[in-house]
Amino acid sequence: MKLIQNFYCIQSVNFENDIEGISSIKTELIRPSIKILEVEYSEKKNYRKRLVGDLSGDSHEYFSLEELLFLSKTYGFEIEESIYSKGYYYSVLKIHKLYDVPGYITLMELDEKEYLMVEFNRWQFDHQPRGAGEDSLGEDVTYILGIWESPLLTDEIIAKIKRR
Repeated sequence: MKLIQNFYCIQSVNFENDIEGISSIKTELIRPSIKILEVEYSEKKNYRKRLVGDLSGDSHEYFSLEELLFLSKTYGFEIEESIYSKGYYYSVLKIHKLYDVPGYITLMELDEKEYLMVEFNRWQFDHQPRGAGEDSLGEDVTYILGIWESPLLTDEIIAKIKRR
């Protein structure tokens, strides 16, 4: 497992003035489009899943608590149990109060190589929309916690990430 520190990124700040260049992990980016440096690929498959666990729900839909703990320790994010729903766990990022939704894990298959990205999203300002109908693009700030080449994952976790 190798941590990718830097990547090429296009940030869509507004509809006219995109920002392009090299970015690094553990930074906040505006609606990023990411390309891993020094990797040429013709085929790309992405599988994205929320980092949540539910002990009472469908075991194929959610991560188990053990799987979420494994991912948390391996990839460096925190988890908490919901105060509203016992047995429901979610990933958290405490660097800003507006990171109030669970993060995402993305498995990327790029020409025979696998990469894993963990990211969290938030609105830039308190007064921004909160529903998909209000802003179809979703949260505008993304924090890239990390990108790893040849990630350490169990077969069960891979299956859950790839399940739609």
